[in-house]
Amino acid sequence: MKIALCDDEPKETELLSRLIEDYALQRNYDIRCDRYSDGRDLLRQERYDLYFLDFRMDEMDGIAVAKALKEKFGGAVTICYLTNYDAAAAQIINQGVHADGFLRKPADREELARKLDQFYHTSFFDRFELRKGKSFRTLYAQDILYIEANDKQVLIHTWDDTESYNYLISEIEKLLPPKLFFRIQRSFIINFQYVYSYDAKSVTMRNGDTLSLKAKDFQKAYHEFMFLLAH
Repeated sequence: MKIALCDDEPKETELLSRLIEDYALQRNYDIRCDRYSDGRDLLRQERYDLYFLDFRMDEMDGIAVAKALKEKFGGAVTICYLTNYDAAAAQIINQGVHADGFLRKPADREELARKLDQFYHTSFFDRFELRKGKSFRTLYAQDILYIEANDKQVLIHTWDDTESYNYLISEIEKLLPPKLFFRIQRSFIINFQYVYSYDAKSVTMRNGDTLSLKAKDFQKAYHEFMFLLAH
């Protein structure tokens, strides 16, 4: 697992890097951690599995870096914001910026371990194989925006493309992590991470697609998901 730390305060990335190294040793995980003090340097690098971005930086703040990463890598990036005050989470969400989590500064060992457990599990274990013709394809849950029923097939929409598979949507639903995905009606299952906006009748995803909403408990489930991100 490759992790990028970006904060214009070197002592913060030094502490976080040390705690992540300890975490990797305790769990016998293979984790590489790179430190950056400027988001512009980070944007010149290849994709990382996980980004820890400081919410406030002088040259380019965490929100701007996150938007640029999403644009560069097609949206499928995992981002945790570093912040020392609670209002940052609300501000990030209100600006419509994707966030996978928040970590208070200075980093707490136990809180960090809980976040890393969550991200490590998502990156490496929330994946599944589907038959495509005579071969099998591996799909990662975090890459899927939403799934659409199409007669006896499903259309799986990612940031890169849309592919059809000979499965019923109910079969795919059983393979998905329930805290991350939600069935908004018979024909659509959405990934909470990529919800841009919603109202009583529809959900708009971050790629601009608007889907019809039928499930009455969607708002409650989505708020529970956002609460998990912030804690």
